[in-house]
Amino acid sequence: MDHQYQGRHFPPWARQRSAGWPRPWPVALLGPLLLGAVVTAITVAEHRWVGRTGPSLGAELPLVLLAFLALAPRWRWPLPSYAGSTAAVLLYLGIGAAAGPILLAPFWGLVGVVASGVDWWRWALAAGLAGAAMASVHGLQSHNPVSASVLLAAWMLCAAALGLVLTVRRRFAAEVAARASWVQRSRSEEDARRLAEERLRIAREVHDVVGHSLAVISLQAGVAEHLVDTRPHEVRQAVSAIRRVSRQALGELRAELASLRGDGSAEPITPPPSVRDVPGLVALMREAGLDVDLEITAAAESVPAVVAAAAYRIVQESLTNTARHAPLGTTARVALRPREGGLEVEVVDREPAGSPPPRVSEGHGVAGMRERATALGGSLLVEAQEAGVRVVAQLPVGGR
Repeated sequence: MDHQYQGRHFPPWARQRSAGWPRPWPVALLGPLLLGAVVTAITVAEHRWVGRTGPSLGAELPLVLLAFLALAPRWRWPLPSYAGSTAAVLLYLGIGAAAGPILLAPFWGLVGVVASGVDWWRWALAAGLAGAAMASVHGLQSHNPVSASVLLAAWMLCAAALGLVLTVRRRFAAEVAARASWVQRSRSEEDARRLAEERLRIAREVHDVVGHSLAVISLQAGVAEHLVDTRPHEVRQAVSAIRRVSRQALGELRAELASLRGDGSAEPITPPPSVRDVPGLVALMREAGLDVDLEITAAAESVPAVVAAAAYRIVQESLTNTARHAPLGTTARVALRPREGGLEVEVVDREPAGSPPPRVSEGHGVAGMRERATALGGSLLVEAQEAGVRVVAQLPVGGR
């Protein structure tokens, strides 16, 4: 149980409530022995050089040592140790010895009681009983009630001040420890959140790159297979397109994997896609056999890079879904229009007559498009119409 207090924010008294013995016996005896030796030396000096009257050294010194040795188990039994030290002092005063440095012993025991974390009324009661007992014995022996009253008042005042100081210190240390724990926990949660967001971003990018590339490759391979015997020249173009798309996909995947490893060993990737790259994307889909109309304005190309990248990926994923799931003969229309405060991206496909009604499923592709839009503070609408599917994304320029 002691190991949980090894943080620097916990003072030594915070370890005293451990259920086990916090230190070996020689270490626990060292402090009381040293202080007892000092008080013993003072007592001997008073008898030899000051000429103090009262009991002999043989009667005083054992009680002095006993008062301090009783504090050895104060870490585990604070109240019994305080009581034992007070009893030794009462015997010391009872034989007629003058009050002096020996009072440090019960006061040290009182420190252990207050620092042990007991309720305030317990240590206040213990301090009051011990102070009254010592004041009474001292008053009876010295026949000086004023001196006894001063002793009692000083004892209780010191006990109250000690309790207040240690209580404030305990609360402050607990608050500091709680705040440090909260900061550490918040930092861990923030790191975990950022890691999850980064993994989600990489998964989304890999899904878009692989899905689009494989869809184009599949379409071009179908074209090559269909024309291999009749028009070999167009087959060569299809194979060239497959090679170009494969090389581009491999480069983007290599960059994303390097980002996931965080080693920075990969070469820098090409700039992130933007609205200016949408015509090239549409041309690639046309080469693959998908009839696509494009509507784009110059104003749409001036949006910030993060909005432009999201618009490109949404168009890419929409056309990829059309190429993968729509029947042959489907046409598509892509429109990027500037709107007040943002950019509107619309992709609509038209399936040939007689096709079954389209269905929209919330797969990884649609979820990825929605995450891109909401990350910018925008929205995404995917709806099935009578003759196709319509995708509309609103991307604010001043979003998050």
